[in-house]
Amino acid sequence: MLYWGFDLGDGESTVARASGEGESRPEIVPVDGGEVLLTAWALMKNGEVRIGENAARSAAAALRSAARFKSRFLDEGSDSAGLVRDFSSRVFELLRASGALQGGDSGNRVYIGCPAGWDAAARGRYLKIFENLGLPGPQVISESRAVMVGAVQSNAVRDYIDLRKKSVLVIDVGSSTTDFAFIRHGRESEIRTGGEVALGGGVMDETLLELCVSASKHAAAIRKVFAASESWRVDCELKARRLKERYFSRSPAQREPCVETLLIQYDEPLLLELRLDESMAQRLCDTGCAALGGRSFRSVFCEGLRAVRKALGEEPPELLFLTGGVSRMDELRAWCAQAFPEALLFTDAEPAFSVAKGLAWCGRIDEELLRFRSEVDALIASDFIETLVAGRLRGFYKALLEALLDPLLEQAVKPALIDWRDGKLRRLCDMEAALQEKIKLFLHADSTRRLLLEPLGAWMGEVSEALQDESGAICRRYRVPEQALNIAPQLEAGDLRMLEKLDARQVFAGDALAGAALFAESVLSVIVGLLCGGSGLALIAEGPAGIAIGVVSSLLVLSVGRILGKEAVDEKIMQLDLPLFVRRAALAELLPRIEKPRLGLPAALGGGEGSQGHLLPRLRWPSGGDV
Repeated sequence: MLYWGFDLGDGESTVARASGEGESRPEIVPVDGGEVLLTAWALMKNGEVRIGENAARSAAAALRSAARFKSRFLDEGSDSAGLVRDFSSRVFELLRASGALQGGDSGNRVYIGCPAGWDAAARGRYLKIFENLGLPGPQVISESRAVMVGAVQSNAVRDYIDLRKKSVLVIDVGSSTTDFAFIRHGRESEIRTGGEVALGGGVMDETLLELCVSASKHAAAIRKVFAASESWRVDCELKARRLKERYFSRSPAQREPCVETLLIQYDEPLLLELRLDESMAQRLCDTGCAALGGRSFRSVFCEGLRAVRKALGEEPPELLFLTGGVSRMDELRAWCAQAFPEALLFTDAEPAFSVAKGLAWCGRIDEELLRFRSEVDALIASDFIETLVAGRLRGFYKALLEALLDPLLEQAVKPALIDWRDGKLRRLCDMEAALQEKIKLFLHADSTRRLLLEPLGAWMGEVSEALQDESGAICRRYRVPEQALNIAPQLEAGDLRMLEKLDARQVFAGDALAGAALFAESVLSVIVGLLCGGSGLALIAEGPAGIAIGVVSSLLVLSVGRILGKEAVDEKIMQLDLPLFVRRAALAELLPRIEKPRLGLPAALGGGEGSQGHLLPRLRWPSGGDV
């Protein structure tokens, strides 16, 4: 797959191409013999369409010619859309003719730049032009985004700042627009400058031509020619542009006056001298022009910088990244430094190619991200996460039980046993209901939720670390920062706040009331076993020395036991209102010896025989056995 970046500028256009394989950098593809193509269009009298230098050289003889037509795209009723279509169509015809562009949609994708200030509707209309041309997979991308992507991918700003942690203000001064984009922690925000985006190097071209015409003794006649012939006006403006670029491409110490005399042949020959020296350069920045509503380039640009500074509030950028042809002007860099004195200033080394290369990079990155997302989606859809969690669930459950059982015994089980021992609860079945209620209250308590935070946080940290290993491998394959998936090996303290909403009832299988009932049932089974001889002290069946319950009650229980079995005995005991001294004797040895139990896990989590799906205590008796 080849990814094409098409930077259709208002003054100059470039095309770049990037391979979809490896880490090769985009290359500039010549169009009509040059790496930089003048954005000029001419329709000759024989119907031939010419672009670039050929159009500029033919402007005076053309049936019609045009330049800087992209800047009129947002103007209602303008011919910009048609000129963009014709110019772009000719560009790709030349690329196909040269053999640089081969194949169709299956092997190529074209990414076209547009000013950051264009809204979604304008971008949609712009994209439609290229779709109608039949270009392979066209996409419209913000030029400021392309510039920043290119800078990051080429490591142009690596030594200046870490873009994933710092903030950058991209100032893209093109031929027709100046775009401001603020990148904070790798995220881009487009910034409007009070609605003024029609500010670019082309304004200086117009101003220079107007100042030179005004200084000519043939000013009135030349203006008459420009009004009658768009081709002559375009021809002279293009020559003024070249003169301006030649002058400002040098440092202030090396600048010399640039002079060129033009011959305008319309009704009569006219001479026009184009001159740019230090004095004229000052006027070029400070003279008001009609395109800016009578304001000067300097005043509008500096006003934009102030508006951006105000919009950013108390978070000024740490790096200013200047790009675009006009960014080579020392004057413009000085204005930026004055507005943001605390920021580092970086100027693009190849502003003519930065957008096109960045667009090609955007294409390759977008394609890689599609494959990256596909692999991530496949990971999510697979059973990897389920298997990962299931494999660690046994340890997680044990950690939760370790955290909860001691407090549960102290706060729910012991108080219920003491109430029964002291006669506040008359029967064991009354204690069962009270025990269930106390367990429910325990599971609802904020203190229980806090007990869960540490084991749950530790478990989630283990799971996220294992998941990070798997997702990190995907990130590395596509050169995506591993932080992109936002999976931290350890949960940060701030992330644990989400666990504060955790309900302890949700941690265990089944309804909270059912869980409380099973727990209560298991506790009561211990008491019944104790009363019937489970600990070696059969308090009812045989009775210890010095304790007499009554022959009738003992015979009654034993008789029922012989006829109905153990379950019936248990039920009878549950209904008995036992004397207090029996209760005290039953719990005298039990209460001090309720210790941290060995844990029974649910069978679904790998528990052994007899395991159940809820908390089940195992209590150690004086004899050393377990119940």
